[in-house]
Amino acid sequence: MNVLTLKTSGRLKATQIYAQKNNEIYPSDIKKLLSNNIETVYATKISRLAYLYIMFVEKNAAGRPVNQIASQLVNEDEGIIRGDAVIARTNNFGTNSKIFTLEDSEAKDIAERISKITKTKIEVAFK
Repeated sequence: MNVLTLKTSGRLKATQIYAQKNNEIYPSDIKKLLSNNIETVYATKISRLAYLYIMFVEKNAAGRPVNQIASQLVNEDEGIIRGDAVIARTNNFGTNSKIFTLEDSEAKDIAERISKITKTKIEVAFK
C-alpha cells in the first residue's frame, strides 16, 4: 500500500509503506518520510464526502523551498506549505482518528484532481 509524497519540485510519487490491520498506518511511519517535527493539514481541495485527505508537512520549515502544489490544496488561511508533503486518508478529525494508506486507483484519482486544481498535468510515479 502507498501514501503519496508531493515533492517541492512538483513530482508526485507513490511511496510504499507497510500498513497494519485494515491498511492503517501510524504517525511514526510518516515521520520516517519527512522529519520528526511534522504537522497535519487538511487537504480541503482534494477531499470528498467519502474520503478525507490529510497532508503531513514539516512544521517550522522556514528554510525549505515553497511547495507550490501542496499550497494550492489547502485553504488560504493555512498559509504557504514549505518542504515535501505526504498525502494519506483519515476517517475523521477527532481524538480516535486513524490514518490509512491509499489504493493505486485512489492515488491516480488524487493526481487527476490535483491536475484540475493546478491546471498542470500531474501524474503519479509508481515504483
